[in-house]
Amino acid sequence: GGEAIFGPPQSEERYAEGAGGVLQTFSGITLVFDPTQAAPLDIRGQALAPEVRDAIASASARQPVAGCGASDGLDCRFFPETGHTLAGNLALFWASYGADAIFGLPVSEPFRDAASDGATTQVFQRAILEESEAIGVRLRPLGEEEAVASAMVDPAFQPAPPTAGTAFLVGADDGLRLRSGPSMDAEMVALLPENAEFIAATPWEGGWVPGYADGYAGWVAADFLLEAPPLPPLDLADWNPLVWQGASLGETNIRVEPSTRARVIEELQYGDPVTVTAWVAGEEVYKGADLWAKLDDGGYVYARNIGRNAPVAPLPPPADAPTFGKWIDINLTQQLITAYDGQTPVRTVETTTGMAGWETPPGFYQILSRVGNETMTSGAIGAEHHYKLEDVLFTQYFTDRGHALHFAWWRTEETIGRPGSHGCINLLLDDARFFWDWATIGTPIYIHA
Repeated sequence: GGEAIFGPPQSEERYAEGAGGVLQTFSGITLVFDPTQAAPLDIRGQALAPEVRDAIASASARQPVAGCGASDGLDCRFFPETGHTLAGNLALFWASYGADAIFGLPVSEPFRDAASDGATTQVFQRAILEESEAIGVRLRPLGEEEAVASAMVDPAFQPAPPTAGTAFLVGADDGLRLRSGPSMDAEMVALLPENAEFIAATPWEGGWVPGYADGYAGWVAADFLLEAPPLPPLDLADWNPLVWQGASLGETNIRVEPSTRARVIEELQYGDPVTVTAWVAGEEVYKGADLWAKLDDGGYVYARNIGRNAPVAPLPPPADAPTFGKWIDINLTQQLITAYDGQTPVRTVETTTGMAGWETPPGFYQILSRVGNETMTSGAIGAEHHYKLEDVLFTQYFTDRGHALHFAWWRTEETIGRPGSHGCINLLLDDARFFWDWATIGTPIYIHA
């Protein structure tokens, strides 16, 4: 149908938990790209919330009918699944531009809607169709309304690359409790460490904020969330490709050993530069988070408290790298992944690879299998410390032990770029989608320091 039918885009592509794919909102509909399906079944409409449908169609319009009536015309079609009919110009539009996959089945009978200047309106599972003499049949612009409502809280609706929500950093010395509901009495889901990234998923009111962090969903107290300012970028002339360079995300201590019980050497302030010579396992300050950075001066800093600020640019490929065809270069030191066509870099982005004890294995590989929407359970490398991790989109396995490139919806632009996985190659949404579209089974991967 294109823009003439669906309207112009109102958002960038975005991730939403449980959606089963990647979402993008247009004026008249929100579409889902499901990488588990082959074209054209990989694109479908996103189901409207029941309260949205009910607010538009009256109870009488939503009342099921027994079938097509004598006055409905020969083209009338009855859908026993929902108990409603479809006929006339609305039926022609529905069948011509996507039918069930895009619009869903009718969940009301046609009715005159005063809110749309008396247009004949019919509600479907995924969209609203309107017919009038002035404009013919069109999709009601629900997407425009959603864009206006979401523009202040969801970066996907702003004219900037999406981050799947509004990112904050935890500002609590003793950690912040992620709870199952907006109450101090709600069960604690996880304890989030200082400087952990928290992604606020929806608008909120009062002192509790819904969202997710580290693969867990829940609520946190708003008083302990800090805006995540950008780190001062490292100048290209100061970049040393042989080491990892970054900066402090806030006040943090350099210690003589990788432990909060060790003597403090120095206190870093926000933006202070750090150079990491090794990533080591140390004190598990929080569950599943025992990664420490060994600095060039011999001290140690908790890895959660620093972020990468070095350039995101391709480096000269190793001498033994492929010289023709498509291949993928992963630089473990720099936490960069580059798509190459021969010796020409096509795209370079930040990634998160395996942390100490779970290092991503260096070597030559190739993509063995691909799963558009993976569920990883306890014991799988990609599941990390979670019992069950769902909606792992664009998963491309390159070892038989479970190492894979994949979208990691629990990571953000603020904190990707340092080790932290159990060996997989974590990517942000746009980057995971690019490598999914660009690579295929058999594409070579070269992983090196």
